[in-house]
Amino acid sequence: MKKKSLLLFYTLFLSFLFIKLSNAEIKEEIINKIENTDTLTFEFKQKIDDRIETGDCVIKYPKLLRCDYEDKYRKRLISNGKTLAVIQRKYKKIFYYPLKTTPLYFILDKEYLLNFLSKNDPILIDDILIKFIIKENNNLLEIFFEKNSKNLKGWRTKDIYKKNVEFLIMNLETNMPANKKLFKIPFDGDL
Repeated sequence: MKKKSLLLFYTLFLSFLFIKLSNAEIKEEIINKIENTDTLTFEFKQKIDDRIETGDCVIKYPKLLRCDYEDKYRKRLISNGKTLAVIQRKYKKIFYYPLKTTPLYFILDKEYLLNFLSKNDPILIDDILIKFIIKENNNLLEIFFEKNSKNLKGWRTKDIYKKNVEFLIMNLETNMPANKKLFKIPFDGDL
């Protein structure tokens, strides 16, 4: 009986060690991918509760973002590194938010993201995705990476109205040139 217990213990220990080593290798690959990325250009599909929106985005590290939605409001999101502007071009309205108060901050701040990934293990690794959870400043963000490529695949969070938001990245290209003028936030009178 002691031999069976000892064998079971060693088997469990080796399984645990293998998982830890595998997680460390996966994390290192994701970290290397992010370190070597300056821009992300992609199409997206965003689901807020039951509503689906599509469009395209450019992320330029550090903390710059521009997303154009294919919707009736001609919505555009722009981050200049400090402020996130939600622009409804059809109605010439702009809503401003401090970037640091939004869940997008954790994705756009490359140094924060690298530091987080180096200190945390994924909560899920399946055949398709690697998932991490960031809990900070009353924000909860599930962030997904594609298992094979280790590229950012999307995220899940809640918006300012506490609605569930799932953002999926498609047709990702990295390190494409992006002009800094794309990330200039207009003022109300500029629309």
